[in-house]
Amino acid sequence: MCSIAAQACIYDGLVVEDHSGYSSGPGRFGVLYEGTRLPKAGQGYLIPATWSERGLNYGVDEMASLLVYTGRTLHLHDEGMMLAVGDISRATGGRSPWHRSHQTGRDVDLLFFVDDLEGHPIVNEWMFHHNPDGSQRVGKNETPRVQFDVKANWLLVATLLDNPVAEVQYIFIQEDLRQMLLAHAREAGASRGLLARAREVMMQPGDSAPHDDHMHVRIYCPKNDLSAGCQDAGQMRWHKRDDKYKERIERLPGYESIVPAGAVTALPWLLR
Repeated sequence: MCSIAAQACIYDGLVVEDHSGYSSGPGRFGVLYEGTRLPKAGQGYLIPATWSERGLNYGVDEMASLLVYTGRTLHLHDEGMMLAVGDISRATGGRSPWHRSHQTGRDVDLLFFVDDLEGHPIVNEWMFHHNPDGSQRVGKNETPRVQFDVKANWLLVATLLDNPVAEVQYIFIQEDLRQMLLAHAREAGASRGLLARAREVMMQPGDSAPHDDHMHVRIYCPKNDLSAGCQDAGQMRWHKRDDKYKERIERLPGYESIVPAGAVTALPWLLR
């Protein structure tokens, strides 16, 4: 498992010594020990300047690996896709000036994929607020510049939910945008199982902003972190069986270019 440069482990076939990082406590009152630093850019993803300057690009190994995996998978689908990653956690976890949660390396903000007003995808480097129909919500005397890319954002959700790296507990998102994604998924022929997971995992939070400008992804405590005091909060559901991971990984398009030969030896870890 790679605790220093997950990107190198995937793309260069390197294996880095396990530094045994872990999270402890719940997402809002926890800490992170020996967190994995997510590089500020990699294949299929980047951390825009607003967030890269904060230094909140540390997470548990599973979170960093999930983000590297997601960027790479989206890139394989479309080389023009670029996932914009916001805050994860501080190097030692705990509170920050920007968040009540994001304290244990298990939360991450992902900027929405957006198109320009002519429908052309653009690299998003800002959190644009959206109306219920996906158009950009702007203030008086402001002109909209972007619109919600429902197809790309559903692909992101589907990739997160069906990943072989970490178990996603929540995707916080505004309810109208959630319904838009579910409607698109049904029209696109998504499986009933994937739709059921998406309906349960995607939700608008009741105790914070509605998340109409980004999605907030939270993963369950890694199994090895439970004995260190990592605490899951909220409903427990959609746990995956470990023995299903390997088969799921090997069915992925471009599997050989995602995971070096022989790298998957003890699942559910992707990078070991």
